[in-house]
Amino acid sequence: MLFKTLLFTFILNISLFAHGVFYNIVDGAVGVRVTAPNNIAIDNAKVTIYAPESSLPFTKGKTDLNGNFAFIPDSHGKWKVDIDVPSDHGSHLKSFHITVDENKNVKEFEKTPYDRYLNMISALGFLFGIFGLITLIKSRKKDTN
Repeated sequence: MLFKTLLFTFILNISLFAHGVFYNIVDGAVGVRVTAPNNIAIDNAKVTIYAPESSLPFTKGKTDLNGNFAFIPDSHGKWKVDIDVPSDHGSHLKSFHITVDENKNVKEFEKTPYDRYLNMISALGFLFGIFGLITLIKSRKKDTN
């Protein structure tokens, strides 16, 4: 029973990240790299960039074969990036902000929830694994007595 539960939990965790859109910021000009959870580049993803405090798009385009899209900001502030990845079962939408400083360099950007909480998820997984091993060892000691 324990094995089936662990196997189900493992399969469930893998499938949670099967469909998603990840992004990363590239140094130099403001560049965005769009990838799938397994770090495979997503080409032809629609990217729309909005200047700070603007509702009209600054620029629109699609990612190249390597999942890259770049633009040169004309002002500092918080830029909005919308990514739309079409698929055979619907679009995957992602929206985040990039803060550009006075020198037109990326100061910070919003990370995906997966990136933000990866360390916490890893620590919890490690603790659950240790707890599971301790429980397994204790249950085997009881069976031998």
